[in-house]
This record gives sequence, C-alpha cells and structure tokens, in this order.
Amino acid sequence: MDPVQITGLAAALFTTVSNLPQAYKIIKTKETKAVSVWSNLVLLVGLIVWVVYGFMRDDWPVIIANAISAIITAIVIFLKLTSKQTLENIHQKVN
Repeated sequence: MDPVQITGLAAALFTTVSNLPQAYKIIKTKETKAVSVWSNLVLLVGLIVWVVYGFMRDDWPVIIANAISAIITAIVIFLKLTSKQTLENIHQKVN
C-alpha cells in the first residue's frame, strides 16, 4: 500500500467514525439540545454528494466511507428530531 492509499484510508476512517461519539452521547444522555440540525443536514447533503461522486468515478472506498458516514449522520438527525419518549425507549433498549 502506498502513502496515498494509506492517507485516503485514514481520512475515510476518521470521517466515517466522526459522528459516532455524538450519536452515543445522545443515546446515553437523552439530550439533543446542543446538536445543530442544520449543521448535520448540510453535512448529510455533502456526504450524499460524495457518494454520487464516488459512483461517477467508480471509487468504492469513497462510496462506502461516505455512505456509512451519511447513515450515521442521518441517525443523529433522527435522534435530534425525535421525541423525548422515543429517545427514552432507545436508551432503555441500548442499556
């Protein structure tokens, strides 16, 4: 593996897991007050565009990394927009 591939894989890894701590914190604390829905929506659109770009270039690492990131970001948006009762139910199922 050359340095360019290693750099790309590292970037994909960090980008992909970047929203996991946010999702985990929301589920643990049942609190979404500090989460910006607009910021996450913009991020989600950007990730979807990256997936489209990956398909246009037939670049599967770009597609996979950004698709996973988009799913995690969509989960954060769902948790932000969901009711307190739903958050409570998710919290109980996870714990």
